[in-house]
Amino acid sequence: MTHIAVKCLDNPEKRSYTGGMRGGLERWKRGVESRGIRQAISYALEGTCDAHVRRATGVEALEGYSAPSDSAITRFIVASGRIGEDELTAGGLRVWLTGHDPVTGEERGHQRLSPDADLLLDGTLNHPKSYSIAALLHPDLAAEFEELQDRLRERILLTWQTELNARRGHGGLIREDISRIEVVELQHRRSRALDPHTHRHLWLNIKVLGVDGKWSNLDSRVAMKLHTVINAEGELAAHTDPAWIAALARHGYRLDDSGEIAELVGAVRPLSRRSAQIEANRGRLITEWSAAHGGWAPNVEVLQQIDRRAWTIARPNKPADLDEKSWESRVRDEITTIDEGLITARAPIAVVATDMHALDLDLLAAAAIADADRRSTGLDPGSWTRCHFGYAASVRVADLAAA
Repeated sequence: MTHIAVKCLDNPEKRSYTGGMRGGLERWKRGVESRGIRQAISYALEGTCDAHVRRATGVEALEGYSAPSDSAITRFIVASGRIGEDELTAGGLRVWLTGHDPVTGEERGHQRLSPDADLLLDGTLNHPKSYSIAALLHPDLAAEFEELQDRLRERILLTWQTELNARRGHGGLIREDISRIEVVELQHRRSRALDPHTHRHLWLNIKVLGVDGKWSNLDSRVAMKLHTVINAEGELAAHTDPAWIAALARHGYRLDDSGEIAELVGAVRPLSRRSAQIEANRGRLITEWSAAHGGWAPNVEVLQQIDRRAWTIARPNKPADLDEKSWESRVRDEITTIDEGLITARAPIAVVATDMHALDLDLLAAAAIADADRRSTGLDPGSWTRCHFGYAASVRVADLAAA
């Protein structure tokens, strides 16, 4: 998802999670000759990207997507703490992406037409690989997994609407609270390497409605900072969501310290070909960089560049016309080959709850503050916010739940 000059990775913490909800927040740009709009629509409705194809420019490029389409995606409208939803066709999505009302076509505030203008922020909801494996093996767990993701989505949308703000005026010096945001959701079941990898994309439109009734652009810098908290809360939910934990227990499953399903963890690495490919690319690039720089280790900025490059090298194309049943059967066969015990039915297990009164809240708070202080190393004083404390507290609670 890092199409060159169109979609830019902007969260160095994307790969810092070992369990729970893991995902970065990325920008989709308008791009040269409006390629960002074309790519976003293609990705949403077809799962493909045409970054390498030169097509018509400007209005002609947009009109190419106004043709009738049977495809539709869900749009969530979050206004004053309440969530509604409808569906957008390909044409409606095109209008929505360009900063207009998809129904009336009305322009939403000032439009930036430069290639580096943000269209939307893409938040990815990832989960431990074993969740996807369990969902493939057990239809009822697949339904429970979808409901877990629905609950996380609702929590994220409400957090975005209440915690983010718009920026206006010269240099964005004026901040405005938000009364309405709009988000499109994409749902995927697998990686590009055809591994089971259930995940969702939440596309937050850059255009938001302020409490004063005026449309303007979202403050993306605040969104980037807030996403560390959203990730941590997602990890906490994956460790502690009562309905999900109970559903796993009915199948004899429990979570290990890393957040994976302990009984299925043996299939995680063999069914993580895309992740293994990226890590191999990353290791090679780090070795090459160090060799070219006298044995020095790359700094954080260089590592971010290496991460982007590792992600793009030999990236597989998404297959067309994939038969779902055939794919599911092939993956089940792979799991059986890895270990026949992985598909054996298990007896239910009991769920043991933690008594909140038994927790040492003072010790928990002190540990969270220490974590936040450790993570603040190298930050400018102006970039330190309560988001860092929120992140540390959520991670500490998640660690406690996994213990």
